[in-house]
Amino acid sequence: MKKLCLFLTASVVLSVTVMAQKEGLKSINQSDLKAYMTFFASDELEGRETGTNGNNVAALYLKTNLMRLGLTPYPETGDYFQMIPMVSMLIDPADNYVSINNTGGETVFSSDSVVFFSEPSKTVDLTGDVVFAGYGYEDKETGYNDLEGVELNDKIVLFMTGSPQLTKEGVNDVMFNPEIEGQKLNSIFSKGAKAVMIVYNPKSIFSDVFDSGLADMAPGRAGKKMVSAKSSKEAPEEVPIVAVTQHTADILLETTGYNLKEMEDRILADNKPVSVEIEGITASFRSGVRTSDFFSPNVIGIIEGSDPVLKNECVIYTAHFDHAGLNDRGEVLNGADDDASGSMAMLEIAEAFMKLKKKPLRTIIFAWVNGEEKGLLGSRYYAANPYFPMDKTLVDINLDMIGRSKMAADTIKFMGYDLTVTQPGEVLSYSAHESTELLEML
Repeated sequence: MKKLCLFLTASVVLSVTVMAQKEGLKSINQSDLKAYMTFFASDELEGRETGTNGNNVAALYLKTNLMRLGLTPYPETGDYFQMIPMVSMLIDPADNYVSINNTGGETVFSSDSVVFFSEPSKTVDLTGDVVFAGYGYEDKETGYNDLEGVELNDKIVLFMTGSPQLTKEGVNDVMFNPEIEGQKLNSIFSKGAKAVMIVYNPKSIFSDVFDSGLADMAPGRAGKKMVSAKSSKEAPEEVPIVAVTQHTADILLETTGYNLKEMEDRILADNKPVSVEIEGITASFRSGVRTSDFFSPNVIGIIEGSDPVLKNECVIYTAHFDHAGLNDRGEVLNGADDDASGSMAMLEIAEAFMKLKKKPLRTIIFAWVNGEEKGLLGSRYYAANPYFPMDKTLVDINLDMIGRSKMAADTIKFMGYDLTVTQPGEVLSYSAHESTELLEML
């Protein structure tokens, strides 16, 4: 905790040095940050997941501190809360399975070891014929094409992760490569598939998404509450994408005379696809989804600018105060760095500005946004409902995971990508090229 607070102190001081006076900077200190962090990253807040009591307590903690510091509340509500309409969804573990049926409609196999890669917004219940599409891979340079010669329209498509080339090169330790698998999914969707089943190829070191840990990160797993922004529009029809085990794939392939490993071996031996519509069976998905509406807050405090003209423009500081809650074992994911660090730093920055004898010329907005871990929900809501119009908002200074410096040990492969955070260029500016001055500063 001591090292974390030292890093926080340095990061906060650095971010306001340009604007702040000495009397403001004196208020930023390690003891305050340690006190804030001790509570905000504690087990008692249960990971601050959006839609939970721990998240509500975290929001109240921010609000009461803004009251203590004397920031102006959000004018539309007269409160520090900007309430966001949301909807929670829960896949019922007792109503979640994939089954294999014979031609008579009799279920010959059923498994609840199924994980949705996307969040189903409503109950999924479908049955269809199954096509095995090898790796689901297309290579324009060599002409290899797993999707050629099979009809995918209105079919459930089963394919393996990776590609023939990567497998031959011994690449077998990738949890999930979004670039490669995303290209496959786009092609399969364009051909009218009604659902997709993904399975790790047998050469992978992972037997299934539970073994790799991907199931822990996938939003659509049974018993895991999902949260999204509430929309007035009816949800579009979704193409379910689910992960299945190699055992389930073997049962699906049984009538072809080959199991999954044998299918892969045939592809690698001849460098030719073995895609086939599986005769004599159908597959069914069932995932019962329970939904409920609720509201959850962004927390906003305002310091009005001191210039009669420039106060109609603003600079906004943002940090997300939510985190990921509990893992499947009931352990608290405390989120000390992500992003209690940025959230508590913003409290210190707000106090520093409030202690200035002369306030900044422009209005300063502090927005602790919610639902970042659920898909930037609070940020999106504020952007659609800003206090100042966006053309009067000069810059957003976002503080996320500032609790420690990134080290060489952080350069790893994750889900198929190399994370090289210690290389030049790790500080990025997103401004749509509207602010050449800002870009030149960076």
